[in-house]
Amino acid sequence: MSLLRKFFIVTMGLIVSATTLCSQTNVSIKGAGFLEDRVLKSRLAFLQSLESDQAVKLDAVLIEDSAFLLLQQLKRSGYLKPTIEARLIREGETKQVTWTSPYAIQLDAAETAESVVFRVKAGVLAYYESVTIEGVTAMEADVLQRYFLPGGVLFQAKRSRVFTSENLDRRIDRVLRALDAQGYRDVELVSSVVESDPLTGATRVELNISQGTLYRIGSVTVSENRKGETSSHLVNLEPGTVLTPDWEQEQRLRYRNEAFKEGYPDAVVTLEKTPIDDLSTTEVVVDIHIHVDRGEAVRFGGVRFVGDERTSRSMLGRKLGLEAGAPLDRLEASRARRSIVGLGIFQQVDLSFEPESGPMRDVVYTLEPGVRKELDLLGGWGSYEQLRAGFEWEQKNPFGRAHRYKLKAKQSFKTSRAELSYSIPQFLNTDFLVYSNMQYSFREELSFERTRTGASVGTSFSTGGGIRVSAEYGFFEEATSRNNLEDFSAEDSAMVGSITLRLSYDRRDNFLAPSSGWNVFNELEIASDWLGGGVDFQRIEVGGGYHKSLGESSLLHLGVRAGSIFTSKEAATNIPFNKRFFNGGENTVRGFREGGASPLDANGDQIGAEGYALFNIEFEQRVYDKFSTVLFLDSVFNGRNGFGGKETQLLHSVGLGLRYQTVVGPVRLEYGHNLNPRDSDPAGRLHLSVGYPF
Repeated sequence: MSLLRKFFIVTMGLIVSATTLCSQTNVSIKGAGFLEDRVLKSRLAFLQSLESDQAVKLDAVLIEDSAFLLLQQLKRSGYLKPTIEARLIREGETKQVTWTSPYAIQLDAAETAESVVFRVKAGVLAYYESVTIEGVTAMEADVLQRYFLPGGVLFQAKRSRVFTSENLDRRIDRVLRALDAQGYRDVELVSSVVESDPLTGATRVELNISQGTLYRIGSVTVSENRKGETSSHLVNLEPGTVLTPDWEQEQRLRYRNEAFKEGYPDAVVTLEKTPIDDLSTTEVVVDIHIHVDRGEAVRFGGVRFVGDERTSRSMLGRKLGLEAGAPLDRLEASRARRSIVGLGIFQQVDLSFEPESGPMRDVVYTLEPGVRKELDLLGGWGSYEQLRAGFEWEQKNPFGRAHRYKLKAKQSFKTSRAELSYSIPQFLNTDFLVYSNMQYSFREELSFERTRTGASVGTSFSTGGGIRVSAEYGFFEEATSRNNLEDFSAEDSAMVGSITLRLSYDRRDNFLAPSSGWNVFNELEIASDWLGGGVDFQRIEVGGGYHKSLGESSLLHLGVRAGSIFTSKEAATNIPFNKRFFNGGENTVRGFREGGASPLDANGDQIGAEGYALFNIEFEQRVYDKFSTVLFLDSVFNGRNGFGGKETQLLHSVGLGLRYQTVVGPVRLEYGHNLNPRDSDPAGRLHLSVGYPF
């Protein structure tokens, strides 16, 4: 590794360390653990509006308030009777003070200090030991339990079952709202009994809930007031339909939106409910009368923007598809507001109408600018690249037209990468993003080095349903430095002009740590000399994943990928070595290092495949709240000269892993054992990485 790259990694590490160590003040917190002490201190600084890197004036009010806030934070975290001890230092003298729960003032009003050290003694943690619920028949007992006791793991730690009076109230409220949503409109809590063991923190809860009667809909009548005239009609409805809050909300939105589209922005919809059958003790039938008061018809006068004068008014004005004098469509005004928010340059966009009444009104958007310049430090770890560090600088709205440019640089022990991009959201007032990109990357592989330099332009489109489509033209120099060129002939230095089409569809519940759903993707690259390059090939890669719960705490994950690169001309001079497929590593075949599960030449060097098919299967068992074990099998079929070639091989790895869930995905420690290693292959490989594998 070059001296420059080592210097870059060390420098980035020092920057990250400096940002975490510069928060020392004359207020300290100890006793809760290294990380928790800092969490409590940051919360205290926020609540007290303290500058984290400056000393503060310590008087009795600030010290007492800090002790009170720390006690409250600990109680909200589930500790029954926390204690806060403080050591006050002034002119070399020390004073000890103690606060317990319930809080009481301990300091004289004239007390001051130069510095203070709070020591936290959390005490016993309260946790749910059992929850008993009586009176509910509309929900299964195990479903009710999940509102209070989390499931999905073999063992429940106390930390995942923390009890506080506040979270008990919230969970009871969720149960009541869930029953209300099923049509039990009179549901209420009758009584609750809570018993906590002061020595162990074990808390037993007994709830008595009156489920009430089930409400069903009888007849539905709609009355509309339009220009002073009232008309009524009956609505056909399936007999026995349950009256729920969602049904009521749907009716309000339906009739209100119809009025909005026709230019009645003041329309009001009300529902009148009349019970007609309350003889049953379990069900009530209700007639519904929907009143639609449209108000006065309003015309669109014009559009105005208030605030953020740097942003182009003409660009913003094109978001609203209304012409002067047309009926004022409130839905269109709201759609335009969402479009303006989608530009990503405003912290808040408010919509109003001026004047507030009258037959002609303007649409007014009040703009609050968001952060326009942002610097983020990047970091990560991979079993092959090891430590990764870098930065990302982004400038939003540089010319007042919602454009943005981004500079991104990353460095690891194996990779150098720099990228500069410029993007235009909602190009020509559509949902398409148009972008350009310049890129340099260098990477050390197991038996060669690859460099990629060039630029691309493209457009992408995303839908709310998980579909993403993109098309891109790229012009890159693909260069490879490797030994033993005589053992395998390929294009090691190529200028590639290509068009790449990508399509993906994602229906996973969580792309960082999926537990259900599926996703598919497809990428097609067409390179040709008529696109400006010196090679001619087609490269396609398809794949997807499937995730399913096998029980309350076990999961099945399946992944499939396949790829092929081919040409109608001579492969040795038209297929760049960099474009071949190199499987193996933490996210593909885990018995190998990165790229190690690819075809080899006579010297044991990786030469990649022109075709491959990869299959991954995992059984994940959740043990604790964020901790799980994994059993996996990885298999790859490699075709050195494509799927139709004679030189093919099938490699398998089986292994075990441990995972810990974080906000950026699972931290994975996995060992893959090779079932049929080649002569030069390792018996297995241990990987430490962050992120989901497929």
